[in-house]
Amino acid sequence: MDVIANVLEERGPVLASVAVILATVFVATLLFGSSGASSIPLVGSEYGNAEKRRKAFITNGYDFYRKGYDLFKSKAFRLTALDGDRIVLPRHLLEEVRQLPDDVIDINKAFDVMNEHKYLGMGNRKLTEFLIHVIRGDLTRSLVRINHRLSAETAKTIREELPPCDDWTPVVVYQTVLRMVATISGAIFIGPELCRSEEYLKASIGYTLDFVNAVTKLKQWHKWWRWIGRYFTPEVDKLFADRKDAHKFLRPVIEQRRAAMKAGQEMPDDTLQWMLNKVDEFGLSDDTLAETQLNLSMASIHTTTLTVTMILYDLVVRPDVVEEVREEIREVLAAHDGIMTSRALFDMKLLDSVMKESQRMNPGSMIRFQRYVAKPVTLSDGTHLPAGYMIEAAHALTVKDPEVYRNPEVFDARRFLDLRNGTSEDLLGYKNKEQHQFVTVTKDFMHFGYGRHSCPGRFFAANEIKLILARILLDYDIRMPDGLTERYANMKMGADAFPDPTKEVLFRRVKTTV
Repeated sequence: MDVIANVLEERGPVLASVAVILATVFVATLLFGSSGASSIPLVGSEYGNAEKRRKAFITNGYDFYRKGYDLFKSKAFRLTALDGDRIVLPRHLLEEVRQLPDDVIDINKAFDVMNEHKYLGMGNRKLTEFLIHVIRGDLTRSLVRINHRLSAETAKTIREELPPCDDWTPVVVYQTVLRMVATISGAIFIGPELCRSEEYLKASIGYTLDFVNAVTKLKQWHKWWRWIGRYFTPEVDKLFADRKDAHKFLRPVIEQRRAAMKAGQEMPDDTLQWMLNKVDEFGLSDDTLAETQLNLSMASIHTTTLTVTMILYDLVVRPDVVEEVREEIREVLAAHDGIMTSRALFDMKLLDSVMKESQRMNPGSMIRFQRYVAKPVTLSDGTHLPAGYMIEAAHALTVKDPEVYRNPEVFDARRFLDLRNGTSEDLLGYKNKEQHQFVTVTKDFMHFGYGRHSCPGRFFAANEIKLILARILLDYDIRMPDGLTERYANMKMGADAFPDPTKEVLFRRVKTTV
């Protein structure tokens, strides 16, 4: 109550002066919602006005998309989400839409809306461009060179983060994998000397989780009230505090690197150094590197952890698949002198198939290809996209469509391996069967996005995920706790689904390993 009182005391006159205006706008939105796309069918109208539909979406988001997809699979439809009406595009329009210029269909503005950048002090376009440049130009191109280091860090980190496991030992998977991913990624992002520092782990892990919490809590406010709600949302204040602490930790690290560069010392081969080498070229200050490092951690650590956790939850209830994958890993390593090279990882095609099938069964988010319509445009089928709307695609429903994949409700570990080998019918008719790889993006499988703005870090993520899974499966047996045989159910909220972060899996070290 003291916080509220202080805010009201400081900002009382401002709040009073805008109350009438905000109330008028809010009531208009409440009653009428958005009308610019009224020719596009609206799903969820039975719930009532826009505000009632928005609240229903929080608990029934999946049902909104399911109904729309079933009724309007080949045409666009609308639904009311947390930020207002969205337009959901059918798959056959995505190739056309992805070719529209960025000043018409804007991904950066979409991120601003989805992640509340305005209120969280984020969304600097120059930093985003710089980060993408470093990921594409340095990180991805260095994967073959740095893979041996990544492999060594993975083996070391897994031993450190897991208990001895001489006998069956319960492990909270998500929390354990989160520290693994943060440490392994950190070895490449900031160097092996700092990646195990509790300060670094706190910054990289805590910032990501607090960002998710801040966005989630802020979106519980109606969009017209979030500029006020920001001051009554402790999670937002926590995020700003995290950012300040992370900058305090990273600044001296950057200063030490600068001093070493000036002294002509041999410099580390890591992402921080690649950034330092190019920061002047982009007209950025060293201080912005701390923010860029935070953004890099936020973009990679959380998503990779979720993916690995989902896959382990899928594997632990399928011991026959674990044995098949383990045997493949052993055979591949035997052919590569026991070293997990980039080529060895590529040759683990059954593992790749399991990873992609897990993504298909557990898409994480119902939607992909989120864009903001900056300028109105009419598509080839007559669909008109008014300016100011968010557009998206119902990715999670596409990958479980029987017209796209046979028996879509069944987890088939070999599905994408057989499609790559040409030993099963490809309903999509791809000429290039390598389009069924884990890292490939198509309009039919958009886990990593689609088009020119697809996730630039997916190649690094794929290598890291394979290394973690291969090492775990080689070194450890896994099984469910006594009495449990079914896969842990995902937790759903709105359009998102994620693994239960509290669940345990039993680990036991394999007696003989590679």
